[in-house]
Amino acid sequence: MLSAVAVLDSLIRAGMRHVVVSPGSRSAPLAYAVAAAEEAGALVAHVRVDERVAAFTALGIAKASRMPVGLVCTSGTALGEYLPAVMEAYHAGVPLAIMSADRPVRLRGTGANQTTVQTDFFSPFVRASADLTSYPEHNPGQQTADFMACLAALTGSDAQDWSRASDKPVGPAHINVCFDTPLTPSARTAEILPTWAASLAEHIAPGAVSYPAELEPARLSPAEKFWLMQHEQVAQTSPLKPEGAPDCPKTVVIAGDGAGPFAAEFARALNLPLLAEPSSQARHGATSIPQYTTVLGEHAASELGQSIERTILCGHPTLSRPISALLARTDVQHAYYAPRRASWYEPGARAVREIDSPAELEAFALMGSGMRADDAWLDAWVAAGRRAQEASLTLIEAYRYAESETVQPQASIPSEECHQDGVHTSQPARIPAQALALQTWNTCAQQRRTLVVGSSSIVRDLDIIAPALGADAPARVLANRGLSGIDGLIATAVGVSLAGYYPTGNARTAVDASAHVAGAPIPVTLICGDLTFQYDISSLNLPMTELLPDLDVVVYDDAGGGIFTALEHGALAQNPQFARAVERFFTVQAAPNTDLQRMAAGFGEESGIRVRIHRPNDIFDTQA
Repeated sequence: MLSAVAVLDSLIRAGMRHVVVSPGSRSAPLAYAVAAAEEAGALVAHVRVDERVAAFTALGIAKASRMPVGLVCTSGTALGEYLPAVMEAYHAGVPLAIMSADRPVRLRGTGANQTTVQTDFFSPFVRASADLTSYPEHNPGQQTADFMACLAALTGSDAQDWSRASDKPVGPAHINVCFDTPLTPSARTAEILPTWAASLAEHIAPGAVSYPAELEPARLSPAEKFWLMQHEQVAQTSPLKPEGAPDCPKTVVIAGDGAGPFAAEFARALNLPLLAEPSSQARHGATSIPQYTTVLGEHAASELGQSIERTILCGHPTLSRPISALLARTDVQHAYYAPRRASWYEPGARAVREIDSPAELEAFALMGSGMRADDAWLDAWVAAGRRAQEASLTLIEAYRYAESETVQPQASIPSEECHQDGVHTSQPARIPAQALALQTWNTCAQQRRTLVVGSSSIVRDLDIIAPALGADAPARVLANRGLSGIDGLIATAVGVSLAGYYPTGNARTAVDASAHVAGAPIPVTLICGDLTFQYDISSLNLPMTELLPDLDVVVYDDAGGGIFTALEHGALAQNPQFARAVERFFTVQAAPNTDLQRMAAGFGEESGIRVRIHRPNDIFDTQA
């Protein structure tokens, strides 16, 4: 119990406000300590039987709150269930505090039940790990140093000077704690637990931590705010190009997943085209180009694509091959804006200049040519993007009309890829999905809901069809783009919604278990494909004792892995030699009797989760 209390005490004081617990006997000391902390109003606890679901739920809470979130499990295979979420957290820079219970050292290597190798279990997918065999130490030694390294990785602090930020990426940390019997509190410990927990509640008392503010979208840093203010002031006094200055290079700003709002503000301030993925948090930017992948063309080989001379990369670009092709070009100068090193970035892996200050980034973008880029460069991108967007919207309207007239849309939409005014537009096969994606995006924007986007095809549909050029966007757009897997999306979305709850800092004064919890669930909509939904459907199973989310799940059911038809496998499927292989090993069509709505209904209607299944022919039926 002393080990459990010591570990939790440090994590809570370091900022952990949520923990997700999976039941187990060996982890009982942690569970009893978590219960005491929650009853005192120092923590919000969640329980999930399935450790995989637990891990993705914690991932969602941490994504939304940008604060460390704990995971507690017993020994053995339970720990292995965390691996997919831990891998995603590592590559996305999400702080998960994994607390695994272990058998005592004397049982290692003996074949004792439920005993396996848990030391460094997640290497290399954690930023730090500690094997606490006898913690706390009487004299601080290696265990203490390793635990401090874990706290530093979770909080972004320097382990040698906690008042300073580290330049290392934030990410998950594994804290393996050995527990010997007895695993339940003694009479003396039972008396001490409430006192300890009350001291934690005082630490996070209202006013001490403005936790709800952390749920807002990422804000500009002081350095970014200062640069924007300074730039606007200078631009007002000397808006013209300095005499003798060189011509402005043809620069574009690329905003990948998690780029943040500065990408949009920087591009606006310098009059640069912004190529923003849906989950970049920059799609709303005034210079964000709709249909930018279409404008770039295949292999970024369109006329505008070939004209690019410099790129500025913010965030993690994962969606499109045109962007990958552009970033791989050796005739273009590339800069990567990294005020804090990203979790995925490895120096030297990409020929790019790393920049950490807005002023230096401006110098790279404009090459000393003035305060803003030429209007002609941005205007060309805006015009091309609008033409492509109008072409796609025309196809969607044709689809809508065909549906309303009960005519198969294929009869009015050509099967081959379309071109309009020389602009390559969306594949008609994806028009129903794009219609649903656009409808969902606009609904979230109007209702200020957070949108969680599934991997595979649907996020690419949004990348094509989502509005840009300053149009309203959802409150936030989140996606698991660290590794872009389809696992755990429902659980992640549940976690994002649950991040709206926070501990009150007040001791529990009523029998109602929610007396120590404040806030409300964040309104969240998840849009995903049918395979993604089936893969994680067990996440709909919420224990009756738990806090509930506010979650709409919108499923595009096209009966299989549609993404592969848009890749080279789709073209290969036209060859009779490979048609069956592509259908069986890639498309994986569901059995005809699969009923996703009934599957979802089996989990009940009291979970706070509403599921709507849409098929290609009923996208515009709002009652579907």
